[in-house]
Amino acid sequence: MSQPPKSQEEINALIAKKRAEVLARMASMNLPTGGGIGLPRPPLGAQPAKPIDQASLQETIAASRARIEAKLRSRNIGGNATAMPSPNLTQQQQQQQQSKISAHSQELHPMLRDDYKPTGPQAKRAKLSTMPRISSIKANQRKEPPRQLKIEHDVPASFTDPEKNPYYDVHMVGGRRKAEPQMRKHAKQFHFVRPGQFVEQAERKRTEEKMEQLKAEIAERASKARLDEEVLDVVNVIQPPEPPAVEWWDAPFLSNGSDSYDPAEYALDGPDSLVSIYVQHPVPIDPPEPIRAMSEAPSHLILTRKERKKIRRQRRIEQQREHREKVMLGLAQPEKPKLRMSNFMHIMATQAVPDPTKLEAEVRKQMNERLEKHVAQNQARKLTKEQRREKAETKAQEAEQRDGLLCAVFRVHKLSHPQHRYKVSINADQMNLSGCALACPQMSVVVVEGAAKFVKAYKKLMLRRIDWTDSQPKLDVSAGQTTPDNGISRDEVDYSDNSCHLIWQGEIERRRFTNFRLRKCPTEIQAKNWLAGAGCDTYWQLAKQHNPSESITALDSLA
Repeated sequence: MSQPPKSQEEINALIAKKRAEVLARMASMNLPTGGGIGLPRPPLGAQPAKPIDQASLQETIAASRARIEAKLRSRNIGGNATAMPSPNLTQQQQQQQQSKISAHSQELHPMLRDDYKPTGPQAKRAKLSTMPRISSIKANQRKEPPRQLKIEHDVPASFTDPEKNPYYDVHMVGGRRKAEPQMRKHAKQFHFVRPGQFVEQAERKRTEEKMEQLKAEIAERASKARLDEEVLDVVNVIQPPEPPAVEWWDAPFLSNGSDSYDPAEYALDGPDSLVSIYVQHPVPIDPPEPIRAMSEAPSHLILTRKERKKIRRQRRIEQQREHREKVMLGLAQPEKPKLRMSNFMHIMATQAVPDPTKLEAEVRKQMNERLEKHVAQNQARKLTKEQRREKAETKAQEAEQRDGLLCAVFRVHKLSHPQHRYKVSINADQMNLSGCALACPQMSVVVVEGAAKFVKAYKKLMLRRIDWTDSQPKLDVSAGQTTPDNGISRDEVDYSDNSCHLIWQGEIERRRFTNFRLRKCPTEIQAKNWLAGAGCDTYWQLAKQHNPSESITALDSLA
């Protein structure tokens, strides 16, 4: 380690030495070492610079050096600099301070020494500055091995003993689990086995074993008889077994060891015989379904939506399996792939496509053909207006035969509003209900009869959907009428107390009316006589004696 310079002469010598080294290195690098060092080269076509006078340059350098030394002396950095003594210190303390400052000023900075070695963050920056600025490849970089956790203590024997430690997993590898994360396994999906699949496999295996046994027997017989295998007929070898002399269900009624149906061998008498004077009556067991006549159609089992979907899915799977087997056997042609804009590139990936535009046009053509075929099938299945009406009538008749006929009688306080009359009449016709609606000034009676399903819907209409207190002026649907039958203007009728009540409902054997009619009766006698013609005069009496507080509307929640 070299000693720091102690005087100004040594500092000047060191500077001259460093300058000589720099000039020698520049000469080795073929760089100019004249007075124009570090100056930019003038551009082409510019006026040449005036030559620099060496004497004036040396004077400028000397003046700058003197100015720097004076500034260093003023800051107590130079060798001859002296610090100003503090007036409050003693002479001895001033001498010690002056000696410390002079010693400190004579020392060089550690970074200017020849044996300087950077440490800490400076060492990192020096290392980065010396690294070559070239592109590196990720594969050529040296990867440090992953840090492994160090086991400070060994696992005690009591930890790995299942008797002492019931929570220890015996499947652990080497007493410890692996540190790397385990791959999560996806849960296996359910694959339901087709009914009868294992039975078919077992039968196929039994058949193969039986054929192997038959081949072995045939080969053995052929070797004994010295016959070729081609001469043997396998069909003649497989023969059904002969029936036994006595069936197993007849053996208890014959003597012991009997092998014939000789009447002398019958064991019908005696204490050991199964035949006696007593009659065995089996315990009666009710059938799971009621016994029906042979002429009746079999009852259909009602399935849930989930069960119907499952049966349909199984049926379609079976059909697809049969079609695939036919294709594999060559009995049917395979279906062409359904090309779409989203999958035609995936399907045609293995084929050379010289004209992609033409292929796209062909795909769009197939898509339009499938769409037209779908629309045509829907139109073919669509019912006409007459067929829809027949279907509705057939459905209503089936509901009547299944659930029976139901009759309901309603009492309406006022049925003079044309909108109310229209709703009562049109809904009865649409639901295939028969009956009548008698509108009188005192009260109105509505009678409907039909299938239970439609009567229930009509009850909901009369008791919930129609707002009987609505008195807004509406256009009358009946031609030529602008006022109700009682001669009172519609605007003067008060519907605030209007209401509808269900006064009776029950099952009937047959219909009393052929269709639904809306009849206006100015007097009570006409309405009662009109109902008497259909045998329903008691309905008017019930409506007349009806008490709103005892109505069955609240008791029957539209059942």
